[in-house]
Amino acid sequence: MNFPLYIYYELLIRLSEIDSGIGDYVSSNANDENCVLRTTNGIITVPINLLRRQSADPNLINLDELIALSKNFKPGYA
Repeated sequence: MNFPLYIYYELLIRLSEIDSGIGDYVSSNANDENCVLRTTNGIITVPINLLRRQSADPNLINLDELIALSKNFKPGYA
């Protein structure tokens, strides 16, 4: 599924408020279930369902979900 780039940027901005080391958007690669976001500092795998919610209404993603997602960041894979 293709999402507008601003969805990735918005999500990364929100995640950067939790972990400032995540970095800036570089590219993405998605399948039916997940999207791998490559940043200037590493990669993070994001469920497509979460990206859909970010697109429809970012308020549908609570802080606990963002914290859990930020823990999946893998530095150094950029």
